Amino acid sequence: MDTRFDRHNLVPGWQQNRLSQATVILIGVGAVGNEVARVLALSGLGSLIICDFDTVSISNLSRCSLFREEDIGRLKVQAAADSLQTLAPDLQLDIRPYPFVRGVGLAELRDAALVVCCLDSRSSRIRLAGRCSLVRAPYIDGGTHPWGGEVRPYLDPDGACYACQFTPEQRSQIDSPWSCADLASDPQVGAIAATSALVGSWMALIATRFLMGLKYPPGSISIDGVRGISRLVEERKDPNCLLHEPIDISQKVTVSIDDTVETLLQQVGKSRKIVSWEPIQHSMFCRSCSFSEERWGIQKLANCPNCGSPLIPETTLSINSAPPNLLLKDLGIAPREILAVRDGHEVIYVELK
Repeated sequence: MDTRFDRHNLVPGWQQNRLSQATVILIGVGAVGNEVARVLALSGLGSLIICDFDTVSISNLSRCSLFREEDIGRLKVQAAADSLQTLAPDLQLDIRPYPFVRGVGLAELRDAALVVCCLDSRSSRIRLAGRCSLVRAPYIDGGTHPWGGEVRPYLDPDGACYACQFTPEQRSQIDSPWSCADLASDPQVGAIAATSALVGSWMALIATRFLMGLKYPPGSISIDGVRGISRLVEERKDPNCLLHEPIDISQKVTVSIDDTVETLLQQVGKSRKIVSWEPIQHSMFCRSCSFSEERWGIQKLANCPNCGSPLIPETTLSINSAPPNLLLKDLGIAPREILAVRDGHEVIYVELK
């Protein structure tokens, strides 16, 4: 009797059991992320965590195979998950409709078999590369330009990372996520369905071989659709890159993001200072009038009730400062996060449940 993966099992070296037992974290589910998710799902991946805070727009429909016209306005992660569940009913899906620092904790990055980065901007990719390096998580990065793209595997924790190719000045630049191309500066430059599918398929191919313990290309792949060629580009670790300092876990607590700040402080110790990776909003004020109000939690756009001007958030990194009855998830702490804790002059790391 035929089974779903009969054709796969004819491929030399194919190990369906390894793929079906693996968990992959996909950061970004735009055009390239659509293809990565689709191919991995069809290949028989066991578990997929999808993280993206964006919603589907009409311009996505020309390049995203998982989205339909009726998905416009819906969260990308939810629309993608619905399509993936139809394609691969056995795939275990977990969606995170948040920016990745809020959506996926460091312990989740560490424990996943692989992280796949399909983010739009250089600064976001560097940020994710840094988080992966903190816990030595293997990851694959990819992006497109109008008639080609790049696939960059960073699968050796002791090797190069995405940030190694840039100067310190370039690493510090903030760019806006307007497309999947991080090497161009013109916001009118875009990508087409063919390049998104090509780059996404390459990423999924390398991901599949890595998950099965098979050989994969020793470097980044530069794809030139105009000339119909691809070439390998050597990735060298920059000894001056600051993203290669992994952390050691000092303590594991039985606290999750569904618990309160007070519960966390009780287990970690109230004399210790617990630090968030992302700024936490504690109040909002108006520059045009004297309005000010304490508002803890995730930053949201709001207007002044007095004069209608946009309110400006004020933030802190100190979790200790938050109201004790607030839930950690309401402060924007990611599931299974690893938090930095200052104990005098020493910094230790505490892993949430």
